Amino acid sequence: MNDDTSLRDRILHTDDQLRDLIDLLLQHPNQRQFWLLFIDERGCLGDPLMPMAGYPNDPLETVRVDDLGEVTHSRLLMHRIGMAREMTGNAQVVLVWEQPGVETVQDADRSWARAMAAQAAELDVPLRAQFTLYERGVRQLHADDYV
Repeated sequence: MNDDTSLRDRILHTDDQLRDLIDLLLQHPNQRQFWLLFIDERGCLGDPLMPMAGYPNDPLETVRVDDLGEVTHSRLLMHRIGMAREMTGNAQVVLVWEQPGVETVQDADRSWARAMAAQAAELDVPLRAQFTLYERGVRQLHADDYV
């Protein structure tokens, strides 16, 4: 199962299978960034796999953009993620919050996870799961981790 084709054809029935795939793909944290993964209509890893470094510290800080007006960073980001999901024909999105040198869930990641879950619900973006990628490996964030 080392080639890309077999990874892309693996149906991810459970979040544990998804976590194992993320662990295989990303392995260890390199920088503060988040990864956007898509799940296709078959339940397999879709294209593209996108990292994003340099996202703001505060998901609730506002920004003005031409098409949406003044919105929070989390709303803008989830809106764009929803658009990307639709344009690529994928069924679901997965977020992975990466930070090197970190062992446990950080307040900033809790804030982002909470804000992104809320925006996904408001914007009807199918957010399947969120994970952290820290020094101890990949861990799924559940709602009680960030409420």
